[in-house]
Amino acid sequence: MKSGTPFPIKDLIFFKQGIYNLHESETHEYELLLRCEAEGLCAFPSQLFYKIMTDERIHKLYIDHIEELLNDYFEQDQNIYCLNLDYQELFYEETLVFLKKFKYKDRLKIEFTERIPVRRNNAYEELVPVNIIKAVKQMGYSIALDDFLSGVNTFETLYALDELISRVKISWVGFKRILPSKEAHKLLFSLAHIISELGKEVVIEGVEEQALLDSFPKEWKQQSYYYELPRKIK
Repeated sequence: MKSGTPFPIKDLIFFKQGIYNLHESETHEYELLLRCEAEGLCAFPSQLFYKIMTDERIHKLYIDHIEELLNDYFEQDQNIYCLNLDYQELFYEETLVFLKKFKYKDRLKIEFTERIPVRRNNAYEELVPVNIIKAVKQMGYSIALDDFLSGVNTFETLYALDELISRVKISWVGFKRILPSKEAHKLLFSLAHIISELGKEVVIEGVEEQALLDSFPKEWKQQSYYYELPRKIK
């Protein structure tokens, strides 16, 4: 941990949760889940994260901190890790500097989250900064859309980034919260098949029902508590 990093940035850590192929008992790919460790509790630091995303000075401290964490993780093992980035972060120079110099590009996948940038300088008609994302792709990263159909990660964004992304993640949790079970199943399968037809890898998040998991095509990947709880990276 870097000395001089102010509280509470210094308390930010990552948990990890596996991304599994159906019927496989182990994985070497994990999503990194940001958590704040304080007083023995770990949770997503929503208020702090908002400050990080809206204040570039704080964001620079955050990037310096997670860069050190990530280098430690990648030096310890050969796993693939998936890092969530808000689109807002693409408008901060330190994000691109970090991504460009990071040594383990072949094992770090970038997941763009659904949150809409609060400040941006790309073209008004663009939902997301396509040229900046293209530059990230050209650095050698695999790119995914997280929480498809939430926030800014719409079909329009999917098609705008078609040649740049290789994976789309769909959250089952939101569907089953607002739809009857049968309708939620139909929507999930319809979306996943469209994404597959576009040549993208499908990851389904949040399914814990054995019968539903058994109905999925084997090429769809899974991320849920059914396989494992998120756990702290040592």
